[in-house]
Amino acid sequence: MSSLDEAVKEMLGLYGTWGEQLSRSYSQAIATRVQPVSPEAVLVCGMGGSGVTGDYVASLAAARGLKVPVVVHKADGAPPWVGRGHVVLAVSYSGNTYETLSCARDAKSAGALVASVTSGGKLAEWARSGGHPLVTIEPGYYPRTALAMLVGASLGLLASLGVKIVDDKDVSNAVQALDSTSGGEGEAIARALGDRDVYIVAGCGPFEIVAHRWRQELSENAKVIAKTEFYPESAHNDLVAWQLRQRVSKGFILVEGGDRLCGVLTSLLTGVYSEQRDVLVRVSPRGDGLLAQLLQGSLTAGYASVHLARLRGVDPRVTEITGRYKKAIEEAGLA
Repeated sequence: MSSLDEAVKEMLGLYGTWGEQLSRSYSQAIATRVQPVSPEAVLVCGMGGSGVTGDYVASLAAARGLKVPVVVHKADGAPPWVGRGHVVLAVSYSGNTYETLSCARDAKSAGALVASVTSGGKLAEWARSGGHPLVTIEPGYYPRTALAMLVGASLGLLASLGVKIVDDKDVSNAVQALDSTSGGEGEAIARALGDRDVYIVAGCGPFEIVAHRWRQELSENAKVIAKTEFYPESAHNDLVAWQLRQRVSKGFILVEGGDRLCGVLTSLLTGVYSEQRDVLVRVSPRGDGLLAQLLQGSLTAGYASVHLARLRGVDPRVTEITGRYKKAIEEAGLA
């Protein structure tokens, strides 16, 4: 077996654990013994694969009609409005993400209740030393392959704190949807897309998160240039680019789902993208409930991006260029 085949096999195997990841991490986190609170707002801090966890939490909270605002923060430090009466959820798979650590520390100094989800590192040490709510998850994954674990732990920890965003049935339905998703589905999409100059991923309403995740997975695993269009907002700007027949080769990925307006936009985009005379793949996330659909659509992205990496002859595991940023942080004395 070639090294590339081994890399693809490893990544597909890790993505294949998402159902188990979600079930185990949610159960573990919801059993965390903490004092429930009634926060005025929730802030989720994180970067990269850990940061996108906050996007899922916020979208699910909005869909549930949660009266408590859930805000996602992907930067260093904490927003100036954070203070007493707020819950801050710090999410870092490695536990060593500078921006997330700085957010947690600043939020604690401002008087917020800080809870953490991590596999270890400095964040776990900080949480333990201060007696802050903490859920430790399983190490040994690439962060992007641990998304279901991060989401499950985050939702469970928030529920234990009194911020209930999903029900046990929602989690069970999501596990079922993930377990029914195969790598073969992703391979079929990868072969249909082929090797292109650029990939455009469109999503509407809550499914813009799935489109966002597709772009990230394509970038990290397949090392391709990908662009996202979030509708209905993109109908007022990005869409104009397709008035002209663009000369670069393109692969369009249209994530279906959303409300009635999203249905109108899906029909429109199918025609607009087809007029470019390039490849168009329509992805319909499935499952009973929004949590199931968001994660199932994201898992399909993981599988497809790994298979696209194989077709392009690149190792889906390697992301050493991000190390240059982390090294720059360390040299600046910020880590």
